[in-house]
Amino acid sequence: MIDYVECFYNGRGDNENYEIEAATQKAFSSVLPLIINNELTQKQSICLRYRYINKKSQAEIAQMLHLSQPTVSRHIAGAKEIVNNKLKYCHIAVASGLNEFEKLMMQ
Repeated sequence: MIDYVECFYNGRGDNENYEIEAATQKAFSSVLPLIINNELTQKQSICLRYRYINKKSQAEIAQMLHLSQPTVSRHIAGAKEIVNNKLKYCHIAVASGLNEFEKLMMQ
């Protein structure tokens, strides 16, 4: 399975297809906050944000939240599973839309 969270926050996309990558990033930027706010538990959301937005290590997050590092790891893993499952559909929709757009432009 593609780790869309890693790709989004760390820019590990397909550099050969810049247009597709840019459109996917834009779509993810629109959908990701909705997923984080509506689909994750509060702890999952906080841990995911600290890890990827604030670039904190699991140990730093654990210390800030007064949790164990394995607990933080579980929150992040659970959050990434949920987010990746949701973003998979977003990726499929963007790719399909771009494919149809390219077909129309070639006519």
